[in-house]
Amino acid sequence: MYDLDNDDAISRDELLAVLHMMVGANISEEQLTSIAERTILEADQNGDQMISFDEFCKALERTDVEQKMSIRFLS
Repeated sequence: MYDLDNDDAISRDELLAVLHMMVGANISEEQLTSIAERTILEADQNGDQMISFDEFCKALERTDVEQKMSIRFLS
């Protein structure tokens, strides 16, 4: 889904494109760029400014996806 050019890595531009598709105009370009750059910085372990499949999997292991993707309703 994130590897738009099928080169087995996610670049900053690919991540930015997917973020645009996901949130549209709800977040400023500056905020989207910051999110993309921070994500690459945190996930990129070999310093090539890209996220490989292995790096992506390792990043997901460190993330509580259920907590981040769920909406909690107050009672």
